[in-house]
Amino acid sequence: MKIHYLLKKLAIPLFLITLFFIFTTFMAELSQGADWQRVFGINLHRILELLDLREENTLATWFSSMIFFATGLAFLLLGWGSSPDFIISHLTRFIFKLTAIGAILLSADEVASIHETVGKSFFRFVSNLWANAPPDNNGYFWVVLFAPFMLGGLLMTVYFLHKVIARMPTKHDWQRQLTYFALLSAFMCLPGVFVFELFEWYFNTLKQGSGILTCFEETFEIIGMYSLFLCATLIAKIVKL
Repeated sequence: MKIHYLLKKLAIPLFLITLFFIFTTFMAELSQGADWQRVFGINLHRILELLDLREENTLATWFSSMIFFATGLAFLLLGWGSSPDFIISHLTRFIFKLTAIGAILLSADEVASIHETVGKSFFRFVSNLWANAPPDNNGYFWVVLFAPFMLGGLLMTVYFLHKVIARMPTKHDWQRQLTYFALLSAFMCLPGVFVFELFEWYFNTLKQGSGILTCFEETFEIIGMYSLFLCATLIAKIVKL
């Protein structure tokens, strides 16, 4: 079985599971301290925490990591697959190879929380040099360190994906439109992760809490990565990789 065929078969189940974990994440936030968090002696909030995208070492975190990994696999097809050069050029393949490696590394980071650990270390380094550095107990400084590179990589990937979609055979017009929609969704959602992260940092600095913002952050992240996965999978299917 070709990998693109397997990824295509996974697209709908992954989408439905993505919606499920988005729902449980918001419910975990809304149930915290609510009167209805216990039903028939069962602590619903504790169960929902196991399905919360914001928590570490949960089913939701594992699934989120799988979305990143599946995105990496889809870009492996685009980067290393044997497609016509007039559709995916050598330079474009190289960019997609970098994207595949980046997505797989982010998959590992999703379960290991490496970026938060690096953010905390970077904060300690900055605070030693700058006495008035913004307070940060949660590793938000990772945004300052990594966001420029990640946004640059995203823009580059989106640009080359757009070029590939424009070159796809015209007989696949409806699939081309769906691929464009997935690409637009990724382009709109993924930068929003950094925006919400900065807002969370701001509200945590003011000690006002940012629970619902973290829900939106995780929603934008997982939908954005799923959209990138879907876009790459559709391209791989159309060009028969």
